[in-house]
Amino acid sequence: MNKMIRYTIIALLFISAACSTGKKALQNGDYYSAVIKSVDRLRSNPDKAKAQVTLKKSYPLAVNWYQQEISTLLSSGDPFKYSKTVGHYQTLNRMTDEIRRCPGALQVIPYPKQYQTEEDMAKQNAAPECYAAGMLELAKGTRQNAVTAFSHFEKANSFVPNYKDVNDKLAEAEDMATLKVIIDHVPVNSTKYQLSAEFFQDQVTQYIFHNIKRRFVRFYTPQQAELEKLEYPDQIIGMRFEDFVVGQTHDTDIEKQVVSADSVEVGSTKLKNGETIKVYNIVKAKLHIHKREVISKGILSLHIIEFDNKKELNNKQFGGQFNWFHQWGNYNGDERALTKEELEICNSEPILPPAHQNLFVEFTKPIFTDLTSELRRFYNKY
Repeated sequence: MNKMIRYTIIALLFISAACSTGKKALQNGDYYSAVIKSVDRLRSNPDKAKAQVTLKKSYPLAVNWYQQEISTLLSSGDPFKYSKTVGHYQTLNRMTDEIRRCPGALQVIPYPKQYQTEEDMAKQNAAPECYAAGMLELAKGTRQNAVTAFSHFEKANSFVPNYKDVNDKLAEAEDMATLKVIIDHVPVNSTKYQLSAEFFQDQVTQYIFHNIKRRFVRFYTPQQAELEKLEYPDQIIGMRFEDFVVGQTHDTDIEKQVVSADSVEVGSTKLKNGETIKVYNIVKAKLHIHKREVISKGILSLHIIEFDNKKELNNKQFGGQFNWFHQWGNYNGDERALTKEELEICNSEPILPPAHQNLFVEFTKPIFTDLTSELRRFYNKY
């Protein structure tokens, strides 16, 4: 089959499926979707007969279905009946708005009913409903109940802005719901590496503040906790370098005889007939390489502890290592026996390794990556 024909058939099948979607929704009893989909069809094709028929049938059925749902809710003992009623009126109003913004749909439903007054009245009843639910959850006194209470107070405020003292209750619920965590770094027992350790600690702290953001988790430095008079945090993050070695030096001398991989021109000779030709042979050199390796490594421990009962929630260790090395050397013999890399080594001079403070920073880089990944994983659940 010709590719163009095949693609045309596929496109027509998709168009056919799309055009019949509103009708299928109507047949399945999804009256709201049938209304919305048929209105969409009429926007692109105001004279689309199938969409007109679907809209004419589905709109009164949708209105009737939501009115019955509202009537059933209001006569029930559902503690959130008014909140749910608001949702139904909002759906009815969305259908009305969609029809009013589509000339083709207005030809079918010229006077779609607006339920804004009913929605506003339902909101007036939904606000105290959510406020009362929030107060009940807040009275239970646990952090998780406070999270639920905050959600209820937010809904109450969305239904009726500034309802009663809802803003005060939001602040109270948020404070009770928020997990308060102090980030505590144990200083290293070395003034030599204090600045580098503080640099690492500051990076970790800034990462936590800027990258581990949760609605109900707040992190404090010890200084911030003291400034805000936080006497009873929920958790303490403790981090300490258990062990580290910086600038451990290993020198290695390598001496070997090297031979060129290919024959090279070593001279010339004259034949009996007077012709001069080039002479090729392998060449040799005695190579001496000095390698200096400086190893820096350490282990950092992480402990996350509940403040009130000293229960350990997390206990892990993270290791990091950084190896710096440099090679230099010399040779006796023909340099053409050396590889390019060997020749570069022989042309190098001895250099000093990085300062110990910098070596400390380097070996902490993999620790930082693993540590922050673990902290992010741990607080994802809150």
